Amino acid sequence: MKNELAKKWLGKLTKLNAATGSGKCRGKAPHKPLLLLCLLDMAEAGELTGRTFMRIAGLVLRFKSYGALVSERWPTRLDMRMPFFYLRTQGFWQAFTLEMTTAQSPGTCFVCELHEEFFDLLADAAFRLKARLLLVSRYFEPRERVALLVSLGLCVDGADRTEPRIAALNKEAEEAARKKGRSARFAVQVVSRYKFTCALTGLCCLTADGAAIVDAAHIEPFAESQNDDIENGLALCKNAHWMFDEGLWSVRGDGRVVLAPQRFTENGPEGLRLQPYAGRLLQFASGVSLRPKADYFSQHREFHGMSA
Repeated sequence: MKNELAKKWLGKLTKLNAATGSGKCRGKAPHKPLLLLCLLDMAEAGELTGRTFMRIAGLVLRFKSYGALVSERWPTRLDMRMPFFYLRTQGFWQAFTLEMTTAQSPGTCFVCELHEEFFDLLADAAFRLKARLLLVSRYFEPRERVALLVSLGLCVDGADRTEPRIAALNKEAEEAARKKGRSARFAVQVVSRYKFTCALTGLCCLTADGAAIVDAAHIEPFAESQNDDIENGLALCKNAHWMFDEGLWSVRGDGRVVLAPQRFTENGPEGLRLQPYAGRLLQFASGVSLRPKADYFSQHREFHGMSA
């Protein structure tokens, strides 16, 4: 029975009725397969705990990060509201308003309830793997496939490289795609596992549509190291990220913030200035076990000529 259900829903994934691009956009529209890949990824990470879901931060983060991998082929802004609403017509879920009445348009759709069969299958690791490989191979071009497989933590070596259209990529194109995939995976893992909270200020701000104030920042400068190790990352709000990349602040071996006051002047409200954070410990949301590696801060300080 389970195998028959898996076959049924894998069949549905082959018939997403994705629109065909025109103008600057080419190929099949990526919106529907990207949203489904995001849900499968959330299920893999244990973040999809019930049949009902909304446009929460983890889903929005993934859709934006993975969507960036198809920007060369589909340069217009990807609007998640469209597949969020229209995938209801193919039976994956029902679409509702905030008042839990039937949604009539993308603009009124805020809540979705997964089909019970599909939700049960999302708990099956074998189904998730088959579904992700099917979506990637069917709806995306070779470079996008490599980048998506890397970003999703799936192998693109060995047997997967024998797929003709992927194997046809030259080494430079493949490495560029891998790099984009690693960057997307880094962004998703760092921001989500730090619970969308800025490590400098402790601020967590999410919009009603799931957008977050924080970015994934590399500690050891990425331009120098190309290091996408998750322990080389911090979730930082926009100002803190810019100031960190400029070498205006770093972190000592004891985990406390150190400044380079000779490099900047500032004025304004205390909550927006850097100076009050000198000597403070980094701030992590409750329940977060991930921590950055001290060696990477040492390399950051050395790169910017800061004392310990």
